[in-house]
Amino acid sequence: MPEEEELKSSGNDERGSGKGILVLVLLLLLVVGAVYYIFTRNSSVQNAFHSIQESTQDAATTSRVRTALLLSKQVSPFDIKVQTIQGEVTLEGQVPSEQVKTVAGAIAQDTSSVKQLHNNLSVNPSIERNPDREHLGERVADLEIKTLVTDALSKNAELAENHITTEVKGRTVTLGGTVQTVSQKYTADQVAWQVPGVQGLTDNLSVSNAQATPESADDKLARRVEFELYSTKAIPMKTVQIHADNGIVTLTGTVLSRAEKLLAEKTAKSVEGVRRVVNSLAAPEEP
Repeated sequence: MPEEEELKSSGNDERGSGKGILVLVLLLLLVVGAVYYIFTRNSSVQNAFHSIQESTQDAATTSRVRTALLLSKQVSPFDIKVQTIQGEVTLEGQVPSEQVKTVAGAIAQDTSSVKQLHNNLSVNPSIERNPDREHLGERVADLEIKTLVTDALSKNAELAENHITTEVKGRTVTLGGTVQTVSQKYTADQVAWQVPGVQGLTDNLSVSNAQATPESADDKLARRVEFELYSTKAIPMKTVQIHADNGIVTLTGTVLSRAEKLLAEKTAKSVEGVRRVVNSLAAPEEP
């Protein structure tokens, strides 16, 4: 009968496809088992895998050591070759003195993942410095400061709407662009000074509505004193308030020591236009 033949044919097809899937599964299991067996039993395969793993780790260690050496002002001007084998680092090249050799060795030894150091640097007093690499550490430090200052300015609620440019050279920050008020101008100065590593500040910011909100002579004097106190990098300005009245500057708030209190007074007195300083700062050693 045609219908019976059709049903038989359909059943045969289903059984055939089922057998095909079973065969594929068995083949896959055989392949996986073979790979596992070879990997676990064959030492050469295991050694190759570990060799690749160690090679990757050694490359990372070499990169970290080279970076650390380039950031050193004493070491970076000289061409030092770094090689790492199984965590053991070898330094080769020429440096001008034993001191530089020792510094390079200490930097490499202190780098993470260095298991052992072989300092094969030779001392050659006549070796010349590489001018292209000599100031690399300073450029990296300036770039880091620029990034931190730019980020701090963008996160300050009072300054977020202003376009402020930042340039850093020799750890001195130069601020440019425009702010809306004089208060924002000095807030930008304070934000920049609070970034670690800043050693100087040049404020080229312009104020868009300075005429609408003129600053009094006393306010300007207080700002100059505040700027000089920030410049010392030794006085916690978040807890210090400055008030100026006809050339008389009053310092209030708290500092961490009597030495900071005396430094603040001395710094304020040095500012042009200050006739007298009333030092009301509180220090822990004082009653």
